[in-house]
Amino acid sequence: MRRLLFNMLLLFCLTAEGQLRLVSYNVENLFDTRHDSLHRDEDFTPEGKYRWNNHRYNRKVEKLARVIANIGGWQPAAAVGLLEVENEHCLQRLLCRGGLRNMGYRYLHRESPDRRGIDCALLYDPQQLQLVDSAWLRIPTKEPTRDILYAAFGCGGEDTLHILLCHLPSQRGGAQQSEDRRAAAYHVAEQHTDSLLRANPAACIVVMGDMNSQPSDRIKGLHNLMIPIEKAGEGSYKWKGVWSCLDQVYVSPSLLTLTEAHIYDAEWLLEDDNAYGGKRPMRCYRGLRWQDGYSDHLPVYADYTPSRSNEAP
Repeated sequence: MRRLLFNMLLLFCLTAEGQLRLVSYNVENLFDTRHDSLHRDEDFTPEGKYRWNNHRYNRKVEKLARVIANIGGWQPAAAVGLLEVENEHCLQRLLCRGGLRNMGYRYLHRESPDRRGIDCALLYDPQQLQLVDSAWLRIPTKEPTRDILYAAFGCGGEDTLHILLCHLPSQRGGAQQSEDRRAAAYHVAEQHTDSLLRANPAACIVVMGDMNSQPSDRIKGLHNLMIPIEKAGEGSYKWKGVWSCLDQVYVSPSLLTLTEAHIYDAEWLLEDDNAYGGKRPMRCYRGLRWQDGYSDHLPVYADYTPSRSNEAP
């Protein structure tokens, strides 16, 4: 019996080791405590309405580090897209905390024109992914918003993995205006992925992030893996008792049978939803009251099995 369990465990470890886990996580207001005169971050300072001090900041990064370190399972997640990160200082502090301290992650980040100063950033494990190219795609909207982060990686075999990390404009400012802004962002993402597919119809493409809308196949030529998950009543974000998948993963046709998407809903990331029943993500604040949580979003991830045909036997 013990021999059987050992063999099953070994098989699981080998299977997990052959996969790349790609994560998208809206970390909800990962701000440092300093005021940046170029951005609207006054609320997240010691004098601001959230009384955002070093203790609360450090607790936030410690908790996020716990999530990222655990979500990889048997090995570190290959890439972790982070949304709502204020600056590089926040990333550096995050990578010095807890289980992330010795994982060796590198990161891609650039200040975006978002008025609140929140950006997209991508952590990647250089043992699993070798950076080939990167770029930031500007969204042509009247109100500045986050750039789309593009990165291309080699992954140990014949594949080049293309990742686009998005944090699309929110639903603030009226339904039509917000939809127009998201449509502009989708158009930029689609232009980029379409050019990749025209160059190589078998291109391995993953578009992930907080789309701030319900799941749909809005990027031509790609498939949204979160549609059946939301139809099953699951979600990464809960509003007035209803779960939805604002956080989404699109893949190109060549990855459709090689990729599975999931929501990381560990019990310790959740709290009781006393108003509507069930559970909800444990966020940092309930109103203006700090409750030492994580984020109002749950992470989503996709497990991708790359081709290894070019590897030496």
